[in-house]
Amino acid sequence: MRIYFLFYFIYLISFSSYSQEDKKAVDLLDMMSERYKKMEGFTSSFTYIMNNLSENIADSFQGKISVKEEMYVLFIEGQKIINNSETVWTYLEDLNEVTISEFDPEEQELSLNNIFEIYKSGFSFKFLGEEKNIRLVEIYPDDQEKSYFKILFKIDSDGLLSSFSVFDKSNSTFVYMINDFKEESLENNLFTFIPEDYPEIEVIDFR
Repeated sequence: MRIYFLFYFIYLISFSSYSQEDKKAVDLLDMMSERYKKMEGFTSSFTYIMNNLSENIADSFQGKISVKEEMYVLFIEGQKIINNSETVWTYLEDLNEVTISEFDPEEQELSLNNIFEIYKSGFSFKFLGEEKNIRLVEIYPDDQEKSYFKILFKIDSDGLLSSFSVFDKSNSTFVYMINDFKEESLENNLFTFIPEDYPEIEVIDFR
């Protein structure tokens, strides 16, 4: 009987510790989410880094994104991608070509405009600790069919995202590092592409 109660006591301590870590992780994620939700909009530059240990492949590039509610404008590797939450325009400057398609939220599971909300459904959490005033939180998808098995968030003392890393089952890691960040009011017309403004543009419309 004493042995039973001893193991039960150890179990309670472990469960209590895990619950506290779990609650702290959720509190930090909620703080981050609320911080971004209250913004009228923001613009951020970032560095994207991809490493695949199995294939010994590494790649990185710079990007810039402006976000307002569900809309965004993304500049990345010669592409300008505009999303007004209904239509997506992908403009290739070198080719003077734009591809137009309907926006499907399910096609963009992870991106810089929705990463602040993704944890709210279908994930478990863990608080890992702090590194120089940066809090580390990992989330793990309940759905085992997803291509990734965890996401690491690094959140600063202001509740802003310093970086996030996606760990893929193919032994790849995708890191998005926020280089600079500016909260600002953005006009809705920023999130619409007008082909007529680009002389001799080729338009490919999939709608």
